Amino acid sequence: MEQPGPAEVLTRLRLFEEMTAAGRRATERWGWSFLLWGVGPLIAMLWEARGPYPALAWPVILVLCVVMNGVVLKLRGRRGHAVPMSMRSVGAVWTSTGIAVLILAVATVWSGASDFRFLYVALFALAAVAHTASCVILKWFPQALTALAWWCAALAACFVPAARLQTLAAAALLAGNVGFGAWLTYKERSRPA
Repeated sequence: MEQPGPAEVLTRLRLFEEMTAAGRRATERWGWSFLLWGVGPLIAMLWEARGPYPALAWPVILVLCVVMNGVVLKLRGRRGHAVPMSMRSVGAVWTSTGIAVLILAVATVWSGASDFRFLYVALFALAAVAHTASCVILKWFPQALTALAWWCAALAACFVPAARLQTLAAAALLAGNVGFGAWLTYKERSRPA
């Protein structure tokens, strides 16, 4: 088999860089999702702590987030756009993570577990893994910072007093979802049409 020449290697590298950049631009379109899944749980936490009928906080807010997520996905339909391979990979990572989060959360609540430390550690670590994988696929430093925030939260959840786990979750949601989502939304809106 013949070795590619320098021109062909450069062409392949340019193509790879273009595909990575296309994946980053496509990820910017998901800022709303990070905001939704950052603000939604923060609202549920606040309602649970200070609102009426605290037992309804999580079920109501999560159902609203799922419905809003579906509506926005429908409104922002692909309209025939090609999906870069990098985005298909990132999408697979996030879909797998979402399924794992759902199974863990439902199983933990259903089992009647009284100590939620494991759930906090697991959920933070899952978010960190998804951001880390996305960062590696897209070679994107801002997402590495977001992954680091989630890894720090997962590690801290092993040691902070149980009474501080919700405060840690709120901080992680602000840094990992709201902050990253706001930055993505800004990047999407500031990009020339």
